[in-house]
Amino acid sequence: MTWNGAQVYPLHSEAIGVSPTTVRLALRTVSPRSGVRSLGIGLAVERGHVLLEGRQLRGVDVWSDAMTGGIELEVRPTEADAAITLTPVWVDETDAIVSWAGNYGLLVTREPTRTVLHCSTGVGPPDFGELVVELTLALTPPPPEPPTEASRYQNALYELGVAMQSRGEEDQACQLWTQAAEFGHLAAAYDLGVVRYRRGDFSEAEHWWRTAASHGDPRAMAGLAELLTRRGNSSEARVWRAASAAESHPG
Repeated sequence: MTWNGAQVYPLHSEAIGVSPTTVRLALRTVSPRSGVRSLGIGLAVERGHVLLEGRQLRGVDVWSDAMTGGIELEVRPTEADAAITLTPVWVDETDAIVSWAGNYGLLVTREPTRTVLHCSTGVGPPDFGELVVELTLALTPPPPEPPTEASRYQNALYELGVAMQSRGEEDQACQLWTQAAEFGHLAAAYDLGVVRYRRGDFSEAEHWWRTAASHGDPRAMAGLAELLTRRGNSSEARVWRAASAAESHPG
């Protein structure tokens, strides 16, 4: 079916594959007509489920007020060909939840980072400005690894060093940070570099900043770039400065 030359769809479907996926729905505009009390998007999962407050649901209705400012839903596939489908839902004047009725439908447009769903309810003539929703999909990041005894020990050394420095006991702080940094604590290595640089011990500053920078700390990358520039190694400094910018502003 077409409307003013544009294709109208009964639903919108997106394949999500095998990885947990975060579905973000953000309200762009809402303008319910007479006889419509609420507007929303019905999200259903094929061969998977929505994880919501610890419950596994095959689908959920997301109302326009919940989408103000954006709402994120985690979808867990159970098979390789899992997909989500979205369709308009609304509450009529009798407080009944309605979908798949009347002149309902969607126009779908694509923007560089999102899909936009222009939804019409089935009440009255088609109006695809009733509900306009931005849809984005992203892989759900894995949960953080639980802290190990080693990481707790590193953090304790680092935090104790911070407390010592705040009391003016910088040498004691550096001793604690050195222990933490030798165990792989990047913030401790960075802070050691700062202290050594400030004291003019550029070889030690380079050692600790290079240690943290090589493991992805953007602050250490920037500090190392500044130090290398000061020491006349401008070519490597440019590399670390670019790496710092890329880490600080990914994408």
